[in-house]
Amino acid sequence: MKLHEIQPAPGSHHSRKRVGRGPGSGHGKTSTRGQKGQGARTSVNLPKTFEGGQTRLTMRTPKLRGFHNKWRKRFAVLNLTRLNRFDDGAEVLPESLLEAGIIKDVGAGIKVLGTGDLNRRLTIHAHRFSVEARRKIEAAGGIAAVIEVPPPIREKTKRAKNQPKPARPEPAEKAETAEKPQKAEKPQKAEKAQAAEPVAEPSAPAGAAGKAKQKNGGEKGQTTPKASSAGDSVKPQKGKKKG
Repeated sequence: MKLHEIQPAPGSHHSRKRVGRGPGSGHGKTSTRGQKGQGARTSVNLPKTFEGGQTRLTMRTPKLRGFHNKWRKRFAVLNLTRLNRFDDGAEVLPESLLEAGIIKDVGAGIKVLGTGDLNRRLTIHAHRFSVEARRKIEAAGGIAAVIEVPPPIREKTKRAKNQPKPARPEPAEKAETAEKPQKAEKPQKAEKAQAAEPVAEPSAPAGAAGKAKQKNGGEKGQTTPKASSAGDSVKPQKGKKKG
């Protein structure tokens, strides 16, 4: 074998693509660049993160300052070794921890971790305890008292169209005040109604009604002629003259 007979392995070397030599070169009339557009121009250097002109994902994501979750709950973490400064049998409250300078802020709550050993018998009031911390506190004769946190206030949500509107219960004070005047008004209204109604006289039978009218002189507005005395004479009516 001689030096000029040495050749690279088959398939490891490819000849350079000669573009811009017309359609007969096998690379097309436009030299494999397509027709017009950004990619057909000279000195095209598009980054790999190019997304067609819209704001890139690398630009949309927060940088430098990091990503902060506004719903994250930040607890004041506390280890057992820092509680040995309290006297034996003392009651550890969040106020006493702030006064001692063990924690700076309660935040969403106080969480006690089980790092270290506890040599005091303490009653610790905190919002959360790890399993190891609770075991060590009880082993030392102390009590791990959990401070209950009220549930968060939920915002009003839209009610479904087909769902009926829930009835609001009335307060007990309003219900009692509304019932009392109703009970007192009922007898007063009944008494007023009875006083306003005229007393109806018992109706007489049809035959007796006529006789009663004759005795009383008939109905109102009709006057009966007075009976003439014995001395009075009835004047005759004037008639027409004969002839």
